[in-house]
Amino acid sequence: MTTIKTPFALLLLTSLLGCSQNDTNNSDTSSKPIIHESFEQGGWNAENTTLPISTHQPGLDPSLPMNFLFAQLQGPHSFSIDESKARSGNYSAKLLWKANNPSQWNGDPQKLDNTDRKAMFHGKKAQSNISTVWYGFSAYFPSEHTQFTQNQGALFFQIHGARDGQSEPNRIPPVALNLKKQGFSLGYSWDSKQISTSTQGEGNDTLMIPANLAEYQDRWVDFVLKVNTNPFQEKGGITLWIDGKQAADIQNIQLGYHDKQGVYPSFGWYLWGEYVNRDQDVIMYLDDVRQAEGTDITYSNVAP
Repeated sequence: MTTIKTPFALLLLTSLLGCSQNDTNNSDTSSKPIIHESFEQGGWNAENTTLPISTHQPGLDPSLPMNFLFAQLQGPHSFSIDESKARSGNYSAKLLWKANNPSQWNGDPQKLDNTDRKAMFHGKKAQSNISTVWYGFSAYFPSEHTQFTQNQGALFFQIHGARDGQSEPNRIPPVALNLKKQGFSLGYSWDSKQISTSTQGEGNDTLMIPANLAEYQDRWVDFVLKVNTNPFQEKGGITLWIDGKQAADIQNIQLGYHDKQGVYPSFGWYLWGEYVNRDQDVIMYLDDVRQAEGTDITYSNVAP
């Protein structure tokens, strides 16, 4: 894959869209322990397992380490342990999102809610809205169940903001990685205001990483992201590696939201927007998930 770096014009555009403000939170350079989940114990566990948005929790085992923050699983079918495919060890997580009548699983069966769109695990929060976070994971996209038309796609990883109460709208994720027919799209956004008023933030942009999708199906694909969040100044950045090769390097940008809490990662399917309008299920396998925070973390600490 060709390495794609953000051109100067794009960085200039983000500079113009962003709102200058002094930093209000100091980043903590000390590292937190690296969290590793490979589903080798046959299930999963999370800190929050009684949320109203987490009605279905197949595979939940309260005896396991709480390696996730919470889960959003469309239905009882959305998670299972798979023994036929593993990036390492003997097991992986099979994440299934069903296209047929997707609103039937949570709340009002006539209303498509957020969890109806997901088969996703959410990871731990960063210590601050200014932070250096690293994430690594392996994904297996079976070609039979990851077919997309020209306008279709599916998000399979994101970094989410933690909004400050109900006074703020649900906002697009500060970082979003989507699987599309044309390759991978990497979206990012920011908002320096203490109270966000827009679902789109103060500014956002998307970088397309062209790829032949067939070359990334029916095998394990390794993803590593290093993300520096800073919603106040152009000191943020995203570096993405796919299969050990740098695929995107976006630096000197504002990134993230002016929230009291730091961002958190999400691993798995999210059929956002019009992506939900499809007649085929989507399946992915997830393994070797690592989460880390700190300026002294390196690629090798989180790479699958």
